Amino acid sequence: MDRNMPLPGSFYRYPNGNTLQIICIANNYNDKEKNIVYQNMLPPFDIWTEPLNSFMDKTDNNGLQIYKFEETGAGDIPPGMNLPVNNMNIPASTTKESAAITGSMFKEALLNGAIDRKIAGKMPDSEIAEKGFMELLDARTYHEKYIIFTSLRKYLDKRLLNNIAVALDIVLEDGDEEEQYDSLLHCLQTFEHYETQRLR
Repeated sequence: MDRNMPLPGSFYRYPNGNTLQIICIANNYNDKEKNIVYQNMLPPFDIWTEPLNSFMDKTDNNGLQIYKFEETGAGDIPPGMNLPVNNMNIPASTTKESAAITGSMFKEALLNGAIDRKIAGKMPDSEIAEKGFMELLDARTYHEKYIIFTSLRKYLDKRLLNNIAVALDIVLEDGDEEEQYDSLLHCLQTFEHYETQRLR
């Protein structure tokens, strides 16, 4: 792969000319392959995944080899087009401080409830939320998921709460963020309880 890795928040153009925004690069749980998660910038603003290698590949265009997805700018979104409500608006670049925070440092802070003390202010809140969400998905036990979830309380918005619910196969009732957070917290407590009972 001879191209730079796509950054969250950056924009690319489909072969048909439409624009998409990179949400993140995720690891496939089964085969450990990297996948691009991206969102269309036209209604209904669908979110898709594609293997990283496929996303970065070239394709044939009338005998010319061109990249399937070309990096572009937000300026290529049609004038007057509102960005989706669930657009993550992740900054394309991170600060030196956030770059200095390793994955293990971040996870340790999450599991020790020390995000506010050790991480906050060194990276944007949106980045804390997204990294925390990925750590929650990767956690091996419901006990870890519960601790991470409680550590992220102030960073979770309705979109992320919904994403967590989907990942845990939980149906969230309508309500405000506080009610949905409490509902997920209760479910995680229940899962954790039955997990520890099963392991005894």
